[in-house]
Amino acid sequence: MKKIGLISVLVVLVGLAWYVIAGAKTASTDADTETVVKADTQQDLIVVTPWELTSMDPSKSGFIFQRLQIAETLVDAKQNAELKPMLAQSWSSNDKGDVWTFVLRDGVKFHDGSVMSAADVVKSLQVALTKPTALKSAAISEVKAIDDNTVEITLDKPLMSFPAYLAHATSIILDTASFDDSDAVTQLIGTGPYYVTKFEPPQKIEQKAFADYWGEKAKIQDITYLANSRSETRTLLAQSKPNYLVFTLDSASLARLQQDPNLQVQSKSLARTIEYKVNADHPLFRDVRVRQALSDAIDRQAIAQSVMHADNAAAAQILPPIFKDWQINTPNQKPDPKAIKQRLLDAGFTEGSDGMLQKDGKPFKFTLRTFSDRPELPIIATALQAQWKKLGVDVDVSVGNFSEIPSGHQDGTLEMGLYARNYGMTPDPIGSLVEDFDPQGSDWGVMNWQNPELTERLLTLETTKGNDVSTKQRVSQIIFDERPVVPVVYYQQNAAAHKSLKGLEIDGLERNFYLNKLSW
Repeated sequence: MKKIGLISVLVVLVGLAWYVIAGAKTASTDADTETVVKADTQQDLIVVTPWELTSMDPSKSGFIFQRLQIAETLVDAKQNAELKPMLAQSWSSNDKGDVWTFVLRDGVKFHDGSVMSAADVVKSLQVALTKPTALKSAAISEVKAIDDNTVEITLDKPLMSFPAYLAHATSIILDTASFDDSDAVTQLIGTGPYYVTKFEPPQKIEQKAFADYWGEKAKIQDITYLANSRSETRTLLAQSKPNYLVFTLDSASLARLQQDPNLQVQSKSLARTIEYKVNADHPLFRDVRVRQALSDAIDRQAIAQSVMHADNAAAAQILPPIFKDWQINTPNQKPDPKAIKQRLLDAGFTEGSDGMLQKDGKPFKFTLRTFSDRPELPIIATALQAQWKKLGVDVDVSVGNFSEIPSGHQDGTLEMGLYARNYGMTPDPIGSLVEDFDPQGSDWGVMNWQNPELTERLLTLETTKGNDVSTKQRVSQIIFDERPVVPVVYYQQNAAAHKSLKGLEIDGLERNFYLNKLSW
């Protein structure tokens, strides 16, 4: 891990700006050259993101296979998070909500030409249950085929949001032939509009349009997926050739890309919140007044505008606006560092001659861990560092691998971690909330914190039919009041491609690149 401060980040940003400008000059072409290059490359597309391929196991890389439309789930979701049929054409439950029946879509073919059956679905779900997947939280006791077209799933307890779990990327359905005798995935044989022709972890997948796809068939026949973790490299790739589609671009580079006459650039708010978690058993964070003071000192609007380049990205509550039933009224005012510092003094801290706070002879100092896979995170971490310093709080920013946050949670060394949490992987956020706010804690959720009322209300939402908006809002209010996890801004997905690429659309739930809708 490495420590960074405000000055070093500015140096990096200046260097990045020079690098992008220099690269843009060498990558620019006149209109005649552009036309020639386009004609040579329009038959294929190269999709670039930061996410490496760790294995064929859906529990590890399923989110990539889902977005690339190689494999699909029983249940899908609309852009407003409403569930819709995918490989299952319909579903229903008993009155109690602990037995669910899924009727499969007719005539769906796997990439090897075999027809999907209930036995294939059962196999994929049973394997998923042995891995650290979303299904593990659903308390499934049995998955069985009623007939070739019907699957019945029995739960240990009622779960009214259960279909949303089957929309999660780790619940993708593969052909039984994909698994070896030990249930390891040795071939990616899915049902999507694209099939895999070459799998080269950690960087590359080559895929081709599947002629027998059950839904809207792909128009671009050949697509290559490339993983590249360097934001500046992805930016340059977006400007280098007309057959690149680049996701997760550095917000600081958007203005430059938007000025390129050959490019189309899209940005969209996602069902993902950039937030931080605290170790609530840490001496500095046990007092809710301290957690509230740190949160209230954040100038979210300034971070949203300067880092995310979006006016509507400031996040006062944990769930993004796409989940409208969970929204509550929260204060909207510019932070007053002087008044907030006084609140900390009232909570028992004292001020040293240098203006920094301390308590019981120990400085108010901690380490904030984050990672660079999402390029905004280190910049936001440094902004928090600067804003909290106005209170007399000393923060070390440590940028490492994303795995260091869950590992720090497990070994107890984590003090604070900044990350981006996707609340749309199960389109009903109740699944994510139950996992994140489990009384025992969660790698990407609470650490040494629990609230009996919150646990009870989440259980009510899990087990009761209907759409109880007041209970959802009470859950949001408890999280806002207690702040064991604190939102900063809502994540913006940025994508760039040549203007000749038609049909580009960003999925707010981060489930799909909609590659089958693209054309030249």
